[in-house]
Amino acid sequence: MSARAKALLLCAWVWSQPVWSLDWCGTLLIIPGQIQSNFMIVDGVLRGYGLFVPRNVKQDMPLILDFHGFGSNHRLEAQNSCWRSLAEREGAVVAYPQGRHLVPAWASGDYCCPGGDAGDAAFARMLASCLSRNLAKVLGTTPDAGKVYAVGLSNGGAMAGRLACESSDVFSGVAVTSQSFPFRDVGQCRQVSADGTDKPAVPVVEARGTMDVIVPYVYSWGFSVPARHSVERWRRAMGCLDQPVFEDLCDRPGSGPDCEFGHSGCQSYYQCEHNAVVSQCTLIDGHLLYKNNHDYSPCDDAWFEFQRYHLVKPRWLQYSREH
Repeated sequence: MSARAKALLLCAWVWSQPVWSLDWCGTLLIIPGQIQSNFMIVDGVLRGYGLFVPRNVKQDMPLILDFHGFGSNHRLEAQNSCWRSLAEREGAVVAYPQGRHLVPAWASGDYCCPGGDAGDAAFARMLASCLSRNLAKVLGTTPDAGKVYAVGLSNGGAMAGRLACESSDVFSGVAVTSQSFPFRDVGQCRQVSADGTDKPAVPVVEARGTMDVIVPYVYSWGFSVPARHSVERWRRAMGCLDQPVFEDLCDRPGSGPDCEFGHSGCQSYYQCEHNAVVSQCTLIDGHLLYKNNHDYSPCDDAWFEFQRYHLVKPRWLQYSREH
C-alpha cells in the first residue's frame, strides 16, 4: 500500500472517531437537478449525505430524508428509489443520509440491523434541522416544517419507522418499504417526552412483498416481523380505532394505468389519532419494491397520504411544528 493510501485511510479513521463533542451543519453544496455530496459533524462524528435540489424547487418546499438499505449507500438509494423523480415533479428536496462503517447500516430499532450507529437518530434530526437553516440561506426559502418526511428501503425503511415512533414531532409521515414495525413493544412508540409532551401520530405507509426472502411476509429471520403483526402494531401505535379497510392495489393513488385488478391489495386504517392513517400494501413481488410488476409506486402512494395529512391534521399540531 502506498504512503498516500495509508494517509487517506488514517484520515478517514480519525474523522470517524468522536474525539470531541461538536455539532456543525457544514457548508451546503448544491447543483440543481443533480445529487451533490455534503458533510456535517454530529457529536464530533463526521457524517455524509447526498442532496438533491430540483430545478423547480418550490417556496416552503417539502423535505424528504431517504435512507438506504443495509450494506448499501446513498448513491444507490438515489439511483434506485422513486423519491428523486417524485421530488422533481413536486418541487421537493431529498436528502440521502449515508450510514457509517465499512458495511453501512442504521440503528433502526430492536430488529434491524447489526452495525448501525448509536447516533443515527440524532443525525437524522440534526440533518432535518440543518437543511432547514442552510437551504434558507442558499435558496432564500425554508422547507415547510410540517412537510418533513422519512422514507427508506429495508434497513432504511426500519429507520424511517423508528423516526415515526421517536421523532414524530419532527417528521410528519413515513414510508416503510420492505420492512416492518421497528420495536418489540408497541409502548416504545410515541413515548411521552421528558417535558410531558405527547408525540403526535403520523401517517405510516408500509409496502411488503409476498416473495421477499430477506424480509419475509409471513415469517421472520429475526430482523423483522411478519406483515400481519407489523400492521397491527402500527395500528395500535398510531391510535387507530376503526376496522380495517381493504382495497385493491389498483384503487390506490400510487397505481398506474397498467395495474391489473385482483392480484394485490392494501389494508388501511383511516380513523387514527391526529387524523393520521396507517396503510400496508401487499405486492406479489420480492424485496426491491421500488420497481415492481404491478405498475405501482410506493412513493406516489405515500405522498398522497402525506399531503392529505398536511391538509387535515389539527391546527395546534401544525403550530407546534412551526414554533
